[in-house]
Order: sequence, then structure tokens, then C-alpha cells
Amino acid sequence: MTAAAASEVVIVGAGPVGLTLAALLASGPAAERLRVRVIDAQGPAEWAAARMDIRVYALSRASQRAFERLGVWDEIRTRRASPYRRMRVWEGEVYGARGSLEFDAAEIGEPDLGHIVEDNLIRERLSRALMDGDRAELRFGTSLESIATSPSGMRMKMTSGETVSAALVVGADGSASRVRALLEIPVREQSYEQHAIVAHVATAAPHAETAWQRFLPGGPLAFLPLADGKSSIVWSLPSAEAATLLAAADAEFVAALQEASGDVLGALSLSSARASFPLALVRAHEYCRAGVALVGDAAHCVHPLAGQGMNLGLADAVCLADTLSSATLAGEHIGDLRVLNRYARARKGTNLTMQLAFDALDRLFRLDQWAMPMRKLGLSVVDELPVAKRMLMRRALGDSATRGETH
Repeated sequence: MTAAAASEVVIVGAGPVGLTLAALLASGPAAERLRVRVIDAQGPAEWAAARMDIRVYALSRASQRAFERLGVWDEIRTRRASPYRRMRVWEGEVYGARGSLEFDAAEIGEPDLGHIVEDNLIRERLSRALMDGDRAELRFGTSLESIATSPSGMRMKMTSGETVSAALVVGADGSASRVRALLEIPVREQSYEQHAIVAHVATAAPHAETAWQRFLPGGPLAFLPLADGKSSIVWSLPSAEAATLLAAADAEFVAALQEASGDVLGALSLSSARASFPLALVRAHEYCRAGVALVGDAAHCVHPLAGQGMNLGLADAVCLADTLSSATLAGEHIGDLRVLNRYARARKGTNLTMQLAFDALDRLFRLDQWAMPMRKLGLSVVDELPVAKRMLMRRALGDSATRGETH
């Protein structure tokens, strides 16, 4: 392969995971030996102080550390990020009765359990950091038309008509990955036959920097605290029911939401448009091939009941960036399957474990009413076991990242 091709990384997808990977490579120890290019069919992200993005993520401490490493976290936090210090989970009519579970950051000596951050704020700040440097190129408004292996590496044709060669192509293009489809990488996809409705609501009671989640027969309902005092809802429902509620008048939707909430935050009012997305378990059989790697939702999708999908994807980005930087400094070719398999070995097992755990939880809480006493007992038992609660909180924070461990 030519020297130019051997140093070029093309990342398909300018979401938070793809941009984080690009920024880590462009600012890492091997940055001078790598050429990074990001392509995306959409336009660049635009964030505005006067408008809250409907799409938000619950970022763990490990994800925060990645953004601190890139020098963008302080601006993200001060612009508009809401810490959540407690999480209250329950099944049944009333929170606080049997079947309730509370996590509190104070129990593990942490200031918070994470932050709720808007998608377009993350993308805007990462894009700006890349554009302010000179080691990465962002190409918006173009997408992948074809991809093939060539003597010079991976050869791609874009919808713009341009042809690009690279040593490594990274699919960071979501659950319907074009990279994965063009290369015919096998994938297991299992629909949950659910859609998640997302929206922002105002609440009569203050959210008190607390995330709430109630398990209901049709799926969980979560309230995530926002920096403007409102809350973001993520409501998983059977697809037909979700479609009906999405099309319902505002008053009808709010009435259904009010009942589902158990009134834990008082009277609710809608403060944004509503949107929905289908829920499915997606698992690529291969995370990498010679010259190709998949990260984030292109490699794995999980049920949103624990809010960990973005954190898993960002952990992929950190791991792959460290793997590629180390290989480059060691004189190895970044498209070599032996190099890429180090990333796959580090991430695939962890991601699979999380997928299976969330899938099992979803199945457990969707069992018929006969299983409710067992579930409520389980929540109550965990609530009364401080060691178990601390372990779960540390796991959700991304404990290995907080301790400075690397792949």
C-alpha cells in the first residue's frame, strides 16, 4: 500500500461516536502520521441556546473523561448539561413502596451519576474542535455509494462522484450502517416490537436533578432532568400504541403520560414536539475485517431502558483510537486485521454482556402480572443491599475509565 493510503482513516458517520473517534485520532500521539476524514450525508450540527434539542443522552463518567481528554467537556457542561445525582426506579402504583430502588451518587462519594446532554451540542463542539485543527477533514452532504478492497487499501466511491482510498474505513453510521451493508457483514437483528417516544415536558414539581424510571407492562417510562428545569421523557411502548399516542392531540397524549408517570413529578405539560424511533437488538457478527472496523450502533444496539447505548459507543471510539495510535507508533499498518482484532477483543465481549443484560431486563419486566411480585421483591432487595447498589453505580459510571485504565 502507498504511504498516503497507509495513513488515511475514513470515518463514515458524523454522530457523537464518529466525531469522538476522529477527534481522538487527530489530537492523539500518532496524529502527525494519520490523515483523518469524516463523511456524512447530513449537514453540520447547529446548536442554539434558545432551542433545546429533543435528542439527549445520559453520559457516564467514562464518556465525560473522553470529552475532557479532547478539551471540549467544560464548554459542553457550561453551555447546557444537567447533572443527575439520583436515580429512582420502581414498579407499581407508588414510588417508595415495595418494588422501589434508589441510587444516590453520595453513597459512592461522587458528585453525580452522569449528565444529560443534547446530541447537537456534542456534535457541534466536536465538529468545531476538528475544524479548528488541521489534522482532520469534515465532508458533509455526501455519502457512500460503493466500497471495495483494492491494492491501495479500501476504495470508496461517494455520491458526489469522488473516489477515495484509505487504509481503514470505520463504520460509525448507526444501526442501519451503510458500511456494514455494502460489505455484507452479517448481523443479528431482533425487533422488540416497540417504539420509544421522546419529548420534553414541564413538571409541576422540580426534578431535583433526579432521573426517574417506572416499569410498566408495555415498557419503561423514564424522566431525565434537563438544565432548563424541564425533563426529557423516553417512553418505550408497543409499536401500535406508540403510533397512536404519537398521532394523538397534545391533551390526549399528556393525559396518557400523566397516568403512566404515577404523578411523581406532579402535573405535566408538553414543551416540545414528539418523535419516536423503533427499538431493536442489533449485533454485528464481526466488528472488523482487514481495512474495516465498526463502532457504536453500527456494531451493536441495546434497549434504551438503561440509557447506556451512547456510552458503549463512545467507549468503542476511545478503544479503537488508542489501538490505532499505538499500532501507528509501533510501525504497524492500521488496516491489518491483527491490529483491528485487538479492538474487537477488547470491546465485543463487554458490549455483548451489556446487550444480553438489558435484553433480559426487558423480557423480565414484560412478563405477565404473575411475575410482578418477584420483580418488586428483586428491586426491594437490591435497594437494601448497599454493596450491590455501589457496584451497580460504579459500573454505570464506567469505573475502569474513572480509575484511568486503558485498553
